[in-house]
This record gives sequence, C-alpha cells and structure tokens, in this order.
Amino acid sequence: MFVEFDAVPFSPAGDQHVVCGSTPAGFGAPVYVDGPERQPSDVSRRLLERYPRLPKELKAADELKAAGLRPSNLFRPDAYVLGPPQLVAVPGVLTGTGRTTPGWDETVYPPSPVYRADTAVPFSAHPNADEAQAVRREAIRWAQDVLDDPSTVILAVSAIGSPAPATPPLERAVPYEIALTSTSGRKRWHQFINPGWDTTYLERLRLDKGGLAVLESAPRFREVADTLLRRIQGKRVVIYGRSLQYAAIYAALEYAWLGDGLPHGALWPGTADTLAQLERSRWECARLRHGEFDNDWDAAEGHFALPVEESAADALSRCRMTAALLRRMADPALRYAELNARAERAVRDGKSHRPRSQGGQRLSRIAASRHAVLERSQGACENPRCPDPRYTSALGRNGSYLLEVAHIDDHAKGGDDLPRAMIALCPNCHALKTRGKVADSFRDLLRATALVRHQELLTKARCKCPSPAPAGQLCCAQSSAELVEGFFE
Repeated sequence: MFVEFDAVPFSPAGDQHVVCGSTPAGFGAPVYVDGPERQPSDVSRRLLERYPRLPKELKAADELKAAGLRPSNLFRPDAYVLGPPQLVAVPGVLTGTGRTTPGWDETVYPPSPVYRADTAVPFSAHPNADEAQAVRREAIRWAQDVLDDPSTVILAVSAIGSPAPATPPLERAVPYEIALTSTSGRKRWHQFINPGWDTTYLERLRLDKGGLAVLESAPRFREVADTLLRRIQGKRVVIYGRSLQYAAIYAALEYAWLGDGLPHGALWPGTADTLAQLERSRWECARLRHGEFDNDWDAAEGHFALPVEESAADALSRCRMTAALLRRMADPALRYAELNARAERAVRDGKSHRPRSQGGQRLSRIAASRHAVLERSQGACENPRCPDPRYTSALGRNGSYLLEVAHIDDHAKGGDDLPRAMIALCPNCHALKTRGKVADSFRDLLRATALVRHQELLTKARCKCPSPAPAGQLCCAQSSAELVEGFFE
C-alpha cells in the first residue's frame, strides 16, 4: 500500500516492473545496458561494465507498440535494460534555515523491461481461448510451486510518499511498515518504521488507534535494514505488487547507506552494493500472476487486466491475503468453484444462449464454463468408458489439453451452458457422442458423471471456506479478505 501526497498519476500496468530507480536485481531475467559510451563519468562507466550490451532483437513495449505490435505477454519480460542515458535536473532541497541547496544535473539510466521482437504479435490480436487458458495454467503451476517451495516468504510493505519516477529524491516513497509471513500465513516478522516525515503527513495514514504514537517511537529504516536483509537472504520473496514495494526498499537502502536519495535511474558506486544485497533474494510478483489467473484481457492496453488489490488494515493482513490468493490459485477445487460461480453469474446476467453471427446463427457460450470443465478434467477424458483416457494428457502446441468440451444436451436446443451440464471428451468420445450410434443411456452416463464430479469439487471448495455459503452463493465467491480469517485462525 502506498500513500501519495501529490497529484502525479501512477499507472501500475505501465510501471509494474521497475519504478523509483530500482534496478531489477533478483527479478529472474538478465539485465543489459544501452549507451554506456555516452556516460561522461569514468566511475559510472566502470559500473556499467558489469552489464552486457543490449541485443538488437530486444525492444521496449513502447517501441513495439509504435510498430503496431505488442509482447506476447507483457508480464513476462525477456530482459531488463538500463538506459539509454538521460540528463535530468535534480532540484535543490529546502533546509531548516529556509535556504535551498543548489540543484545539479545528473546522467541517469532509467531501467525498463524489454521483449524479443521476433515473438511479438499484432497489437490488436488477443489470445484465443486455448492460449489464454495455457497462460492461466502457467499461473496455477506457479502458485503450486510457490506453496511447495520451503524458501518462500511473503512480504508486504506500507510506504508513504510518491512512487512516481520523476519525484525528487527526498519525496520518494519511504517504508513505514514491513511484514513477512510464511505461505501458511504464520507471522515471521512485523515491524513499524518511523519514516521521519512531519506529523501532519503521518496523521493521514490509515493507522489503528494509537498507531501514530507507535510510528513516531519506532526505529528508523537504517536501524532495521540488516534484520530485514538477513530474513529474506536466499529466500523466494513473493509480493502482491512487487515493483512498488521492492522500489521502496531499494530507495530506503539507498538513503540509509549513501545518506541521500538519488534521481530515477542514477548509478553511483554504492549502487552496486545495494544491488548485490537485493540479488541474494528472488523477487516475484503475485499480482502479475493473479492477472494471468483471472484471464481477463484488456484489449485497449494489450495485456491481461491487473486486479485491484483489496484494502487491508496493515501489511501483515496483506501478506495473509496474498497467502489466501496463492491457495485459491493452487487448489483445483477452489479454482473450479470460482469458475463455476462466474458461469452462474453469466447465466443470471443473460449472457448464455444469445444469438450471435458467426458462419450462420450460433448461440453465445460462456467461456468460464468451458474453462471450468477443462480444470475439472485435469487433462483426461471424462467418459468413464473411454478405453484410453490418459492419452489426452499430452498438450497441444499452445499448451492446451487435447480435449473437447461438449454440452451433454445440445446447446442449440437449450442445453444448459454450465459446468454441471458439460463434459470434457477426447476427440474419439466426442465424435461418438455427436455422430455415433449410441443409446440414451450413454448421455445419461455422461450426465451423471459430470454432475458427480461437479458436486465433489464444490463440496471440497466449501469445506475449505471459513463458514457455510449463504443460499445461492458459493464459498469461493467470497473475497480474499473474507477467506483470510478461516485460513489463518
């Protein structure tokens, strides 16, 4: 959570990867440099020699957009680049005596994500259903891997100030609360920090009763920095909104160790020491994976929509909400229940069986229902009499299951467009159902199989929720904040 006290707009999608001059150490991608020969300082040139030159095939998202292209997935950069260099004017700072210190010009190397041009696609193209589902499965596998990794910790930072890159150094975001938990939500560390800002600003923070006094008596960041670094060293650090909170930690370390804040993208000799410390951890963003998991495509921006972080009282609660999100993403029953709830809402909103023109008159179908059935099938034909159901566990070229989702009762004749009335079949069983000479008992078998599997998964999902669902509502339809209490009592 960031509390801003200026009118500078901030776009999380555009700056999700790198902000506040924080070079992306530990972001899981190589770092290159662009234009180091234009650096007038010998010291900075030697620092830039740590990085290889930017390959020509790597382009920024804006460069691709100017050519009518977009990265195949904006959330997964192929690398990061420092530069090209820019000369920025650093303003002077008002002192306690009412005088302003002299400003100066600084050469900076703003860091940004870059992508392979040969894998870019037309900007207007959006992922088809199979491609989007393959991305969603990658996000699910990521969540499962994170939960299984004993080195994982969940981090949340509350900061005061502005995350905008152009903000003067002394107005940059400063942490006032940091929390660490395990993936089970157990508290590892929770520390309030005195940001050193005027009380009139601190009073605008959302703090519990007595929180302002706690904040003013808390240690400064430099006093807890070593403890924080020790606790995350060698860890897989998962953050909901990694870039913003990573940037606040980077800027706070920079100020604590160098005694001053630096302009966005500035490189001083001490920068290497700061990056070396941060590179001992692996920094990953749950918000980006959550966007892939939700699978809602933003055609205007050319990427999956970034979910809005739910409000929480403090950093510790946000850690636990992230842990609850990871469990929901990784658990098949909760995934299925969430998709089923979305499908039922779509039916209630009249989005099923509407005529649409596509090669003749066809009826609209609910994508969430199809995705739910594929999740339920786990890659196997759901016909219990299929002679070889697991051959479908092979994936297609785009990562999709070699399965076909069928309405047990013909959709065009009014068959329900809901998971309980649909089934995943291998191509042979689908052809048998559609064109084969089969008795009504075959449809009855498929109908009973789909319904039993549907009810089993919803029952499992309800059992994981903190309380029984109200009439007409599934447990998974509750917000992450409501699920937290049950997970972490």
